[in-house]
Amino acid sequence: MTRSVPALVLLASLLLTGGAFAADPPEAPGADVRDRVERLEQGLAALRQEVAELRALVAPLVADGSDAAALPEPAARALAETTARIEQEQRRLEEEARTTADRVDLLSEAEGQRNHLTVYGTFNTLGETPRGDGPILDAEAFELVVSGQPHERLGFFAEVEFERAASVGGERGGEVLLEQAYANYSVAPWLNLRAGALLVPFGNVNVDHYAPNRAVISKPLTSFVIAPSDWTDNGFGSYGRALVGDLWSFDYELYAISGLDADITALGTRAARQPFGEDNNATPSIVGRAAWNLGGWLETGFSIYDGPYDDAGDLDLTGGAIDLFVERGPLTFTGEVNHLWAEQPAGPDAELEGWYGRLVYGWRPGFLSRGWHGRVFPTARIELVGQYDWARLDGPLDGVRSIQRERRWTGGVNYRPSHHWVFKLDYEDSNTLDRALQLGDLRRWLASVGFQF
Repeated sequence: MTRSVPALVLLASLLLTGGAFAADPPEAPGADVRDRVERLEQGLAALRQEVAELRALVAPLVADGSDAAALPEPAARALAETTARIEQEQRRLEEEARTTADRVDLLSEAEGQRNHLTVYGTFNTLGETPRGDGPILDAEAFELVVSGQPHERLGFFAEVEFERAASVGGERGGEVLLEQAYANYSVAPWLNLRAGALLVPFGNVNVDHYAPNRAVISKPLTSFVIAPSDWTDNGFGSYGRALVGDLWSFDYELYAISGLDADITALGTRAARQPFGEDNNATPSIVGRAAWNLGGWLETGFSIYDGPYDDAGDLDLTGGAIDLFVERGPLTFTGEVNHLWAEQPAGPDAELEGWYGRLVYGWRPGFLSRGWHGRVFPTARIELVGQYDWARLDGPLDGVRSIQRERRWTGGVNYRPSHHWVFKLDYEDSNTLDRALQLGDLRRWLASVGFQF
């Protein structure tokens, strides 16, 4: 038994220098502190196990006075020092683990509460405008988007647009527009409350609201004269998401809003958007959208709208929309059908209907991946775009019943060096039945630079 003591001392020394007590390898820059906590906890578990095994080996040697006396003094002293160093190292690691865990909690809380600022904008070159002006340069919009989550269940979002790079008032004109500003209260993933100035969820707003993400420069007719984008209204309601199986998800938004007013004509609904804080009939309208999503490549949405629109609150505006998004390989299809009916004091309802379909082919030719361009922009791509949209509005205009129609073909090519930046070149061929709904009878080239950071 006495001969086994040096072996035990050697074993303890090896544990201290080469086992769980070896110095941690240098962390890579930006290593996650959570990984460090996990390594510390694993090291502590191994350390406790080794201390228990060492004590189990030593216990028989010092179980009685005769064995203790037989233990050589140098070996006993080395064994005691080794055991003390192990226990000291264990206490140090435990303290370091507690400190690191506290730091993780503080960093996580600070990150969750930090406000986030992003920007996006567009600069267009128009071959001709519907007024006959052109060609012109148009710094159309610069937008600030601010969001934050000061509490795990509380958050906010705001989007402010500075349109056409202009100041407020004076000869330079322009406008500063609040497109969205709302607060959220999270109850569960499928039930969240929202109140404020809301982007009205009617139609395919998720795809076509942010201009740099849209594959064409001009908004589709349905998003301009029927669902009058950008369509913002005061309101409150709920939204949420639920997973259905392994691949499907279900999303919804449902709000009570002020709604559109009585200025709905055969030229559309854009003039019927009410100022913030006003409601011409003091009766809210209901609007909502529900969407099924399959694995991110297929989404189909259904929207509803219902509420009074005249000053007396006696005439209803009712309608719906169906939108579709499909992405398979290099091809992406986006489409939407909108339909609204507005009751009239006499005669049949006014009817506003329209649809569009857009096909995009994403192409990554070899020359984009070669040389300096391939090194700097490894995800660059070119998009070939085709779109057809059509709208027909049957309603009052200048005191009589009128039918207005417009259709447009759009062909274009986009260059996206990254998802942050895009250059678009479009050709539009538009035709109208009577008065212009958006462009009128017009053929023109357009170019645009869009960015989002």
